[in-house]
Amino acid sequence: MILLKFCWILIVVNALTIGGGFVMLPMLHDEFVRKYHWLTNQEFVDAIAMGQITPGPLTVMNAFIGYKVNGLTGAIMAMISTYLPCIIIVTVVAKYYYDYKESIIVNSSFKGIKPAVIGLLAAVAISLGKASLIDPKTFGIAIVSFVVIAFTKTDPTFVIIGAGVIGALFL
Repeated sequence: MILLKFCWILIVVNALTIGGGFVMLPMLHDEFVRKYHWLTNQEFVDAIAMGQITPGPLTVMNAFIGYKVNGLTGAIMAMISTYLPCIIIVTVVAKYYYDYKESIIVNSSFKGIKPAVIGLLAAVAISLGKASLIDPKTFGIAIVSFVVIAFTKTDPTFVIIGAGVIGALFL
């Protein structure tokens, strides 16, 4: 029953979110950590971190959580539940794209959705910040990382690796 509920949550969240994978995080956190207590806050943050060091970060994160909830079956079902809504939606949208791409209603809808996506991304940043920025050292690493990414052309991969090494050495 838990696996079915877990898969349903992933299907609904993946079907209804617009704006990329990180927009899902507040909803997944609310369901998995607060509502059902399948994960602790730290385990959720660890799942996000695990996903970030691999290709397909949200899929890996969901598989990690699925494994925690119900072993290998949970991980496989998490991946299926993550991709299934996307496959269906893209197939339907692709069929009708050219018919409606110039529609004022469609274009206006997407313009209206953008602020909500930005708000959800801000909620993710605040939520992760509360869980991750636990002392002045972690806060310092976050500020330096932000400055390097925002004001230089440094590849974020190197910033992530550098922050990880600094964190491992000094924390």
